[in-house]
Amino acid sequence: MVPKAAAERLAGTPLEDPVAAPESCTYTGPISGPVAQVEVYAGAGAKKILDIDRDLGHELKAVAGVGDEAYIEDGAVFVNVDDTWVAIRLVSLADPAASQQALANLARDVVTRL
Repeated sequence: MVPKAAAERLAGTPLEDPVAAPESCTYTGPISGPVAQVEVYAGAGAKKILDIDRDLGHELKAVAGVGDEAYIEDGAVFVNVDDTWVAIRLVSLADPAASQQALANLARDVVTRL
């Protein structure tokens, strides 16, 4: 759902090849730095992350025009298409506000792949 080149654009740095697991994929930054990780979750796990963030009181904002519904917060975006949830999380030392537009754009791209 998220090609390596797209994950690298989001992180702003080269990333290692993805490590896949059931319903998830993680790209990590090189050990030489900078600190960066892009995590992609699909299905029930993605929805669970959203639910936990809501329960913790995270500030979630709706993203208009993306999938059936979408929400963004610092470092993460969640999108629902036909009852399939996808979560994309960015771990970085950069200001989270700097990645908001890139996260929203990546969510739009993911919708086209579902």
